[in-house]
Amino acid sequence: MKSTCSMAVALMLLAGPLLALPPVGRPGYAPGEAKTVDNDTYIDANRILMFVTNHGNFGRDLAGVFGNDFGTYYPYTGDTASIGGGALLSSPLYAAGLWVGGKVNGQIRVTVAEYNDEFVPGKVDGDNAGSPLYRVYKLHADSTAANPNADYLEWPVWDGAPVDDQGHPRVIGQQTLWSVCNDADASQHENDAGMTEPFGIEVQQTVWATEWLGPGEPNGTSLYLQYKLYNKSDAVIDSCYLALWSDPDLGGAGDDLVGCDTLHDLFFCYNADDDDQQYGATPPAVGFKVLYGPAVLSPGDTAYFDGRLMLGYRNLGMTSFQKYINGTDPDSYQESFNYMLGLTRDGWPLPNGTHYAVPGDPVTGTGDLDIAPSDRRMMGTCGPFTFQPGDSQYVLVKMAVGQGTDPMTSITKLKEALNAPPHLGTTALIAVVRPEPQYYFHQNAITPIMDTIYVGRIGGDPIGDIDYSDLRINGTIVPTAVDLLPGHPGFRGEVLRLVFPAKPFIAGYGLLWGTSHQSFTVGQASSSGGLFNVQGTVQMIGHIPGDANSDLALNVGDAVFLVNYIFRDGDGPNPAPVGNANGDAIVNLGDAVYLIHYLFRGGQPPVIPPLGVGSSFSGMNRPPFRAAGLFMPVTPPLDPKTSISPRFPR
Repeated sequence: MKSTCSMAVALMLLAGPLLALPPVGRPGYAPGEAKTVDNDTYIDANRILMFVTNHGNFGRDLAGVFGNDFGTYYPYTGDTASIGGGALLSSPLYAAGLWVGGKVNGQIRVTVAEYNDEFVPGKVDGDNAGSPLYRVYKLHADSTAANPNADYLEWPVWDGAPVDDQGHPRVIGQQTLWSVCNDADASQHENDAGMTEPFGIEVQQTVWATEWLGPGEPNGTSLYLQYKLYNKSDAVIDSCYLALWSDPDLGGAGDDLVGCDTLHDLFFCYNADDDDQQYGATPPAVGFKVLYGPAVLSPGDTAYFDGRLMLGYRNLGMTSFQKYINGTDPDSYQESFNYMLGLTRDGWPLPNGTHYAVPGDPVTGTGDLDIAPSDRRMMGTCGPFTFQPGDSQYVLVKMAVGQGTDPMTSITKLKEALNAPPHLGTTALIAVVRPEPQYYFHQNAITPIMDTIYVGRIGGDPIGDIDYSDLRINGTIVPTAVDLLPGHPGFRGEVLRLVFPAKPFIAGYGLLWGTSHQSFTVGQASSSGGLFNVQGTVQMIGHIPGDANSDLALNVGDAVFLVNYIFRDGDGPNPAPVGNANGDAIVNLGDAVYLIHYLFRGGQPPVIPPLGVGSSFSGMNRPPFRAAGLFMPVTPPLDPKTSISPRFPR
């Protein structure tokens, strides 16, 4: 470690309490008198009961419906009397909400939904913000035209509430909640963590959940939070970030630890030991997964946006994760914005040189892990993107609780629930690749790697008659095995399983950079004239610009690797463009210096080299007294899932 630090220095010369409470001095939610605030509505479709408001906040019982300040309960048995009667007081989440940060004319603005929310009910251009029409609407699976409830009959289609193909209120899963809020009321921006001018953003929020079908059903302990955002102002919002903030208070508040999984776009809270104040020896874990972040231009990619695909765009994932404890909450918009950027409260880079706090694996005990349990806050962020006037954005987040026999098995159960195929409210066939993500370098593996695709329906309808002998993946890849299973986690009903070689599948996408979502197809060969065809998306982990040693991390080791190559005849980056951190189409000492500036001096992140594929890359450049020669290939770890390091910050 000392030698690594010495090398870095040399290169730099070249270049609390157990009860759930808001922080002291931070007031609770104080709605304006003219606003109709709905703090009474909750979702209770499965093992989680959680309050959902119409002002950006969720997870708290702000109206005291059940006599508690917290408003998320697990494991919920389906009987609210157990909560009101005090039989169920176990809560995995105290408070959570949506945060927005960005710059307007170069000035930072932040809107938060925290202990005191800066969103208000209704539309930006609503004519009556105090109207009960801006409440939280709740539909059930049996809310149909033949059996309508009041919310079905008054479903606010004119305000953006979702409808199905027939124009009827759309019910996703067992229960669907919908509301609209905005940040345009300047008088409501009174939270120390924000307190800026409003953006003029409108947020349409949809929350849904499926029923619990018994142990082992991952969607039965999950919720979905969908946000459709509209820039209703006449100003461009540059460097815009969307964050999901939470104060978990997992059971007892004082023994919490947090972590993140950068490869799966998720973050979580878990118990420090097996002696929790509420959950005892088997405390669960709670977390969130960014299923689809904001869409940004990306030629050749495909983004998901509220049930449709957008060619030429890609969805951002979780681009930073930050944590802090009670007492170090942000006291200004600048501190909040710093947290969204993946920096410290004061704007310094994180000690691990990334934008992700504690990205290690608590289950294996490897990597950068959280220590000193306390009353934690955590925040997963997506960005940056440019939010044009009149434009819209879309974010879909999955929340889940996992409970095992101890804190570590609870983390495993949580990740299984978060990574299960999402319930998007469609009866169409869906296809998923496992394992996911796929890694670009697996195509170079000496031992063949076999992957699996599962095809089925979430609604449970049968797949139908298919000629399994004639199926192709991406039009050309012939599966080595195809069979029909009676079921598979995340699906309902029969599931088609296809086993296939990973190498041709991955190679077909060409040279990939960073993390991306790529489309794939499963269909019948064109010669058969079959109509069966289903499309899915798979997360791909490609090369990271500047990751010279190909360990799926950006750290001082990459700069050291380049110095060893240039001056000590060490191995070179493979392929060569990976080491070209500054994007000048040649690998030399300048790339090592560029990396150090990025890691330790707040410099710009490494860039994708010219053309993105290196087809005209000028190659490697050692000093004149060293022959360039041929470089040896660098073999990254065969199981990068255990990597503690983040992906390239996007």
